[in-house]
Amino acid sequence: MSDATTGSVRRPEAPDLEIAPESSADAALTRRLRRTRQVLLASLGVCAAVAVWLLYDDGIAPADLLLATALVALALALYVMDATAALLSRNRLEREASIRRIVTGLSRSASAESVVDTVITDLRNATDADHVVVARMQEDDSVEVTLVAAHADAPPSRTTLRPEIDATPGRVPGESAEGEGEAVGASDEAAHAAEEIARRVRREYGLSHTLATPLVSGRRFLGALLLARRSQEAWADGDRRLLTWAATEVSSAFQRTYVLAAAERGAKIDALTGLPNRRYFDEALSIESPRRRANDSLGILMIDIDHFKILNDRFGHATGDRVLRAVATAIARAVRDEDTPARYGGEEFAVLLRQADREQAVDVGERIRRSVVKLHPASLGITEPVTVSVGVAVAGPEAISARRLVERADQALYKAKRQGRDRVIAA
Repeated sequence: MSDATTGSVRRPEAPDLEIAPESSADAALTRRLRRTRQVLLASLGVCAAVAVWLLYDDGIAPADLLLATALVALALALYVMDATAALLSRNRLEREASIRRIVTGLSRSASAESVVDTVITDLRNATDADHVVVARMQEDDSVEVTLVAAHADAPPSRTTLRPEIDATPGRVPGESAEGEGEAVGASDEAAHAAEEIARRVRREYGLSHTLATPLVSGRRFLGALLLARRSQEAWADGDRRLLTWAATEVSSAFQRTYVLAAAERGAKIDALTGLPNRRYFDEALSIESPRRRANDSLGILMIDIDHFKILNDRFGHATGDRVLRAVATAIARAVRDEDTPARYGGEEFAVLLRQADREQAVDVGERIRRSVVKLHPASLGITEPVTVSVGVAVAGPEAISARRLVERADQALYKAKRQGRDRVIAA
């Protein structure tokens, strides 16, 4: 993706909450229809008067037939004009109703999925698009795409567009200029990013004509919302206005999801080391312990940095934080994929071992101890190698509470310290 997907973008200003009765194009068409109807009515009156006079004066004549034919044509034209005006009014009211539903209802929803589903439904009902597309940026810069047909009961189509490097502004590498689209709303950077997504969506699904608007919140680009259709005629102002409203609401819903996820991560991730914190560790242990079957084993490693208080007092807290981060990284790299390392508190760490017997648990502890010893003191701003003491406790088939298992590992840790530190002791 281009830099616009990660750079600074400004969220489009929310439209004024007072909904205009109709777009400028719709208003002009309404005035034209009204004038045409007035002319037709006047012409119809004149023709009817002339026809009556001729019929009364001379009886039926070719001129009378001609006038009667003209009257029928005028009546049909008037009927068509009235039907067109009624359809225009109905479409305008549907758009306004969709906007009101978005504005008054969706902002109270906590579920981004519910918001997206409702927005898609309203866009399907109130526009002449053949497809509605929601494209959402992922953390790895891929794009999650959901495509819904506007006039079919087929299930939504979902795909993921992998990240691509944008070698030419506004053009995905290797893509031709075929297909037409335009972006509306937000800053130039966000609009460019939205149109880049639209080009990739057109290529992926074979769409020909799209209208795209960015999904942004604050200074974060979240994706794009698109309308697509087969005809190449210009998009109506009502479609543009409704798409802008919908994008504003979808952006807010996505942003709420990100905020909630960040808050959840913040509550369970240690900010200094990036490892799960004690709360996360305790929850994982409480979930894992009751699930053990008769032949399952569960292990705990309690790890403490040796003489950390002395190191912290001698070299300062900044150096101490650097050592904590380095030890946390060494632990994370030494454990198995199925294990859960965590910062337990201060200079103490813990590891939850799944399906590990006593020998395997001790082996993981030794790998951690050796990894920490190999840290280069100079790169950490200290003069002596960092060492850790490790206590190991494993629960086999016997019933044992999670708290008791942690206590046993903690007792083994203190035993390792009493025996000289820089070692692994199993309970």
